[in-house]
Amino acid sequence: MERPRRNIESMRAIPIIVGTALVAMSFAATGEALGAPGSSPAAEYSHAVTRICTGALLFEGTHEMGTRSDALEIAAAIRASTDARLARVTALSVPPELQDTSSRWISSQRRLASLYARLWVRIYDTIDAARTPAQLAMLPRRLQKLVHAPDPLKSAARHLELRLHVPDCTGGG
Repeated sequence: MERPRRNIESMRAIPIIVGTALVAMSFAATGEALGAPGSSPAAEYSHAVTRICTGALLFEGTHEMGTRSDALEIAAAIRASTDARLARVTALSVPPELQDTSSRWISSQRRLASLYARLWVRIYDTIDAARTPAQLAMLPRRLQKLVHAPDPLKSAARHLELRLHVPDCTGGG
């Protein structure tokens, strides 16, 4: 009967060992992400960009949404919101090994924001133009096409985000 007790005690120790290892890894990762001494310039850049872009909203503030003029104002707010965040990002010092990837990522974020702004107005126009039963019946398909128009560019941006370890900065993520 001695043997099963030893196995049970060993099995009880496994969760404690695994838990301790996970906590230790968590502290190590947190220390590196927070720019702890000895972290790389790439990690510091990633952390700084993440502070700027995390929680990004497609546009700031409240806006009316009933007219084409309102849609145009929201489109301008979309561009301005992303431009403001990216101005802060471009002010950061980029490690040499990340300059090309960072430049491509920033460009993708600008293109996405511009596309989101144009699509906002096109979505408004599409809804506003639908008057007949046939046009109204086609509306869901047309809107779905517009909503998914940024998907290829979003996919390319995500690859760059993964390489840089940064989040989407447009708010359209």
